Amino acid sequence: MLTWRKLLVLLHHLPPESALTTAMRNDMPERERSRAESSFDPASGRWSGIETLLAALVDEVRNNTWVYVQAHSHWNVEKPTPIRRPGLPARRERRMSLANAQKIDPRLRGLSEEEAQATLDRLTGRG
Repeated sequence: MLTWRKLLVLLHHLPPESALTTAMRNDMPERERSRAESSFDPASGRWSGIETLLAALVDEVRNNTWVYVQAHSHWNVEKPTPIRRPGLPARRERRMSLANAQKIDPRLRGLSEEEAQATLDRLTGRG
C-alpha cells in the first residue's frame, strides 16, 4: 500500500529533468526559481545505470577515436580524459618508477637514466 510518506519520498527523488519536476519549476515565481536553480548542482546528483553506461560508451568512443588518430598521425595526440562520474574522485595518472620499468623491460636495461627515460617516453608515446 502506497502511503503519503512513500509518495513524498518518490517525488523528492525524481530527477531534475522529469516531467513533474519541470512542471513544478515552471510554475514557480521567477525569484524562487532562480534561488532553487542556484542551489542545484547537477554534478553532485546520482546517476542511473543508463547514464553510467552512456558515459562509459562516450569514453570508449573517445578512446577508439584517439587510437585511430594516434595510429594515423606523425605526432603525439593527447589521450582523452574520461567523463567525470559523480561521487568518484578524479583519476590520477599512475606511473611506474624508472627503476621498476628497467627491471621489467629488457630494452631499458643497461641504459643510463636519461637514455632509459627517453626510450620509455618514445615507447609509451609521451616523447
